[in-house]
Amino acid sequence: MHEDVKWLFGLIIVFGLVWYISGGFNNPTSKQPFIQPVLDGTIKVETRGAEVINSDNASAARSYPTYGSYGTAADTVQNQNGASKPTAKSEIAVKLESAGIQAEQIKKELDTLAQKNLSSPLSGKISITNVSRGGTSSSGEYVTLRAASANKDKILLTGLRLESVSSGRSVTIGKGVQMPFQNQINVEQPIYLSPGDTAYIITGQSPLGVSFKLNICTGFFNQFQGFTPSIPSRCPAPRSEPLPPPENQYNDQCIDYINSLPGCQVIIQPPASISPECQRYVTTEISYTKCVNSHKNDKNFYEPDWRVYLNHSDALWKSKREIIHLVDKGGKIIDVVTY
Repeated sequence: MHEDVKWLFGLIIVFGLVWYISGGFNNPTSKQPFIQPVLDGTIKVETRGAEVINSDNASAARSYPTYGSYGTAADTVQNQNGASKPTAKSEIAVKLESAGIQAEQIKKELDTLAQKNLSSPLSGKISITNVSRGGTSSSGEYVTLRAASANKDKILLTGLRLESVSSGRSVTIGKGVQMPFQNQINVEQPIYLSPGDTAYIITGQSPLGVSFKLNICTGFFNQFQGFTPSIPSRCPAPRSEPLPPPENQYNDQCIDYINSLPGCQVIIQPPASISPECQRYVTTEISYTKCVNSHKNDKNFYEPDWRVYLNHSDALWKSKREIIHLVDKGGKIIDVVTY
């Protein structure tokens, strides 16, 4: 036999004898070769049959927490000083509760953010102050909008929309004229509301054919046309207007007649008792156009009031259980009214 093979068989026999003498399969280390878990500050290690215990009192009895069916510890255990402390199970419960609270807070924040995203930059700058309902027809139906007096700039009204949540109807506010004239073409332009201005968004047709802003002379329109809401009659009185020269051509009877005339009224048929010069004056010099020419540069010429017409023949808004949104061009809500 080769010399190296002899040495190999010899080593195998020696190791076999050592294993047999040490107990073979009955050796405790062959059954429990692993380190036991660390619990409550106690370390128990099995090493080659010797037990090493890390404790201030090596002779003290050792007790370990019991585990449930899912391997979790009891709710509390006692530490070396006898005080209770939370275990893994109670800590998990606390963390789950905390996670639930945080999730609810996140949901509230997302809801708030969603509402902010729906809110228009114009919110608070223009608002719906009233809704007048006229029944099944457009007569007498209008929505009142008002620009806040605290606004620093004008608000572009043209392009904003009124929407019914209940019926789904929607209308876009159009253009208008700053200074309207009868019996002639009025060039429409975008409507702007100055701070404190009011706009009546009227469902029906305009008696003038256009949307318009009121001024101190528009009261003349009331004489031959009806408006809802009505137009104030606040025109300058004829007696306050200067007479054209030569003033001495108007006698006392003429002046008395002029002083008796109300404002905002065109004279169609003056009395025959006054002089021809006086008749000519009251029939040609007292009118909307003459009023505008005389006062258009006055500081208080314009009223803070727009009449905007949607030109619909049927009513747009429900008589009850209605929700109306004022919406900007981006689809964000400016204001809401319910009734």
